[in-house]
Amino acid sequence: MGCFYSRRRVEDDIIYDMSPIRHLPVIFVNGVPGAGKQTVAQTISNITGYTMIRPGELIRAEAEKDTARGRLIADKLQAQELVPEQLTVDMIKETMLMHQDAKGFILVGFPKNHRMSYIFNRQVKWPEKVVALEVDNEVAASRLQNKLSELGRPEYEINAARQIVKEAAQKVKNVHKRFGGHVITVDSSRNPKALASALQEILSDTVEKNKKSEDSEELPVNTSAPEIVAEPPLPVPTIDTIDNEVK
Repeated sequence: MGCFYSRRRVEDDIIYDMSPIRHLPVIFVNGVPGAGKQTVAQTISNITGYTMIRPGELIRAEAEKDTARGRLIADKLQAQELVPEQLTVDMIKETMLMHQDAKGFILVGFPKNHRMSYIFNRQVKWPEKVVALEVDNEVAASRLQNKLSELGRPEYEINAARQIVKEAAQKVKNVHKRFGGHVITVDSSRNPKALASALQEILSDTVEKNKKSEDSEELPVNTSAPEIVAEPPLPVPTIDTIDNEVK
């Protein structure tokens, strides 16, 4: 595959060559803690065949490494602070570049805020769809309490689930405003069969578009005469540690 990024740095940022994956579709699955992001993302993956990327898992895995980046992330998690947005996007970019044979990507619980979405849109691409999960706050809070309890989190965090969901709901709403017509709202409290059926309908155009793209790549190449094809333009560039742990 070769090296997919350059060690050259501009303002201490690694420069990645994202051109090998820019043609691949990207779907964001976003919602408050306890909204069922993992379940919905898995269902979308089953429908589309796209590769799931869980930024929360990437962050936790990186925190276990004895590297400068790993130690920085571990310190942030220990202090219950947000991991820098650029670091999160960099880990996503690395994962995408390691799966260049993917049909597409599903980013679970991404983005967390405006800055994170801006960085990704500018450095990678705009998402084809943003699946916004709609669920009653009480249902989400109950799910979050159960998850935090399973993780052995302190009692005060478990008791704060309702406030966490309430604050997250506003942040998620603000993030979705950025994507306008790309946002598709889904009721994630539906039973699995109804949810899968709704997602199948919502994603039908994306799946069909991807299928046509794959079919065109399989067409035989006409070698009788060379043809000059214009380079297509690049796409327009255009809440928190607890949530990272409950994907």
